[in-house]
Amino acid sequence: MLSSCISWFPRCVISIMDSCSLGIPTWLVLACCATFLFYLYGVQTHKFWQKLKVRGPPPVPFFGNIPELFDPAVGFRAAARRWQGVYGRVFGIFFFRKPVLVVTDPELIKQILIKDFNVFVDRYFVGEGRLQNKLIRSTVFFAQGATWRRLRKMMTPSFSGAKLRFLTARVNKMAQQLGHYLHACAVEGRPLEAKWVFGAYILDVSAAMTFGLDLDSLNNLEGPFIQRAKSLVTVDRAIQVKLTLAGIFPACLPLLEFFNISYFKYTDICFFRDNLRAFVRERVAQAEGRDDFLQLLLEAEFKGSKEDGCTTPGSKLSQDEIVAQALLFIIAGYDGSSGALQFLYYQLAKNQDVQARILQEILDEVGEDKEPTYESCQNLHYTEAAIEETLRMYPPILLLLRNCTKDTTLDGISVPAGTGVIIPNFNIGRDPELFPDPEEFKPERFLGDARLAINPATFLAFGLGPRQCIGLRFAMLQVKLALVYTLRRVAITSATPEVLETEDFTGVLTPKVPIMLSLAPRDLYKA
Repeated sequence: MLSSCISWFPRCVISIMDSCSLGIPTWLVLACCATFLFYLYGVQTHKFWQKLKVRGPPPVPFFGNIPELFDPAVGFRAAARRWQGVYGRVFGIFFFRKPVLVVTDPELIKQILIKDFNVFVDRYFVGEGRLQNKLIRSTVFFAQGATWRRLRKMMTPSFSGAKLRFLTARVNKMAQQLGHYLHACAVEGRPLEAKWVFGAYILDVSAAMTFGLDLDSLNNLEGPFIQRAKSLVTVDRAIQVKLTLAGIFPACLPLLEFFNISYFKYTDICFFRDNLRAFVRERVAQAEGRDDFLQLLLEAEFKGSKEDGCTTPGSKLSQDEIVAQALLFIIAGYDGSSGALQFLYYQLAKNQDVQARILQEILDEVGEDKEPTYESCQNLHYTEAAIEETLRMYPPILLLLRNCTKDTTLDGISVPAGTGVIIPNFNIGRDPELFPDPEEFKPERFLGDARLAINPATFLAFGLGPRQCIGLRFAMLQVKLALVYTLRRVAITSATPEVLETEDFTGVLTPKVPIMLSLAPRDLYKA
């Protein structure tokens, strides 16, 4: 397309000269030529899928299929569901001018995330990831290629079973504080906003696990840390303007970076960056280490080859890389784990039989007043099934994104390097062909033989393959401990809104109306 435009340019010049001789203003001819060239730029890539004989919805100039995806009345979930009904489980769309393949076929998902992982090792982001702050791009979630491999290998030991056993006591303390807080609310008859309360709990866990700090955010919901954490993960519609600029005019990305215009608010990033840097400097200056996540990062060592991204055998994480991982720990926890908790407690309010069964399992495996251990939490099988069923219905991240790094083939489809791939996690979890009665909350799906029958490529709350969430076991642990310490003391009696509707325009699932929980002290509650 572009080459044809270039060859057309000399003829355009001749036409301008001819038009001048006919009395047509030169400025008008130039404006028409510029408009035509601008239009050609906007549709330059939009024959991509047609040439590869891949079906998909027709794009509009410049925006591709974004108008439907960003439309509050439609959204990605509804659009993808409709397109799958028309075009099948593999179809092509356009994120602005970028061709993206949407895949909901479980076998192809396995190929992308596991078998051909080296081809799809990097995540795809609008603007090539440059809409994320530079510090955020240094995290194991956003890092690419050799940098990701190095970070992943260095961080994996920090989330081993042995480390989690050692750190369980610290999480117990935060979960116990949550139980006390919810019990006080129950005694007072005071409803609570789920996101705020569970966000405070997760932030306290993150601070304790990362730095050994006791923020006590539950009793200080207006404190700077929780306010900044909430602000950091609250993305307003202005992000659409940034995505549009980056998607249509990637040449403007250096300008956006220069003015610190990114997906996350720069002031919030600076707040956490400066505080985390101070913590790191203080820890490095100490003679003795501590038993927390920060210490594990300071001691992490990479002994890989140069092919793994290691320039110096035995290399350590830089201080800014440590700060980045600690910041990711806060973001992922506050947005991911607290989101899972609010949706789980909402379902427990609506499904009292499930709540009663979880409580009974807790009493049987942990006891009425004993402190849970890492091992006893592993025996909470029905509780874990309820958490997984919540994550099936309300996955923390709606889309798994990958970027094709070299030419490959998927189910006979030629996929050139540079093509984006989207796996709509939410839609797969609600697909009636993969999960019968998908709108029903049924923890039994994830128990025994039923659990074994689930295709791993259809339950993607934590991803799949080498880039699966590095902290999934820790995330499950802190949710289980929250349940132990709260359900032994309070009953979730009801929740609003009556019909739960969710937003999805940021890619992170959030309720349109805040979830409010009503509680009763367990010793006074009669189901």
